[in-house]
Amino acid sequence: MEPKPFSFMNISHRAGKPRDTGVTMMIDWGMGVKRQQDLLEITGPYIDIAKIAVGLSGIISERVLKEKIKIYADYQVDAFIGGQFLEYGIYHQGLEIAERYFEEARRLGFRVIEVSDNNLKISPEDKFELIRKGVNDFGLKILGEVGSKTEVSSPEAMVEGIKGCLNAGAWKVFVEGAEFTDKKNGTLLTNVIEVLTCGVDLKDIMFELPGRWISNVHGCGIHDMEVFLVDQFGPEVNIANVAPDEMLELETLRTGVGVKLGKK
Repeated sequence: MEPKPFSFMNISHRAGKPRDTGVTMMIDWGMGVKRQQDLLEITGPYIDIAKIAVGLSGIISERVLKEKIKIYADYQVDAFIGGQFLEYGIYHQGLEIAERYFEEARRLGFRVIEVSDNNLKISPEDKFELIRKGVNDFGLKILGEVGSKTEVSSPEAMVEGIKGCLNAGAWKVFVEGAEFTDKKNGTLLTNVIEVLTCGVDLKDIMFELPGRWISNVHGCGIHDMEVFLVDQFGPEVNIANVAPDEMLELETLRTGVGVKLGKK
């Protein structure tokens, strides 16, 4: 890692990559490769995985997609496809499409895949089998997900879903941001988070920040959630769906040089 200025300021430094805790997932809504390169020049050390959101992998050119995957890899960032794209394929062509999907993803250079069911109802057994297939048959690192974008799930059921994903071979499991967001005022449902963190090991889950597609969510609320997660669980909490322009802000919270001063 390159030397940093102000070395005398006693800033906390987190472990380098690859990391198993303090993982940050950035969401990529199709930024151009030039902007991507510029962004990674500054934020690369702090991004662990980058989601090519929803079905973007199916509508941008193969040349550009491969270039984006390679640029991420050059900075030790694993790009992966948003889980909704596989859900889309299953909805239209059934579960059997998964093998072609995994093979195509691997051909393009993806090493990580998300398996979710937050828009499409897939039985737990089928979801766990998709995870096992991706890991065992295709050598992929699989990110599971629990929760729904449109319905309210039982926190206890999400705990069981997380355990099932992990037992099937998932590396980490995303918790859908809509599940711990109060849609009336955009605030955090801390009672849901308490159940989740009491039921599973914190290192195994990634809290998704809610996006603008969730009612009454605003930038200040997302920032408050980041502050809560870091304050409550420490700098090594896993956080997902971070916007590109907010990557450095989150890292300042993790290292204590952000809006809130770190402890002496």
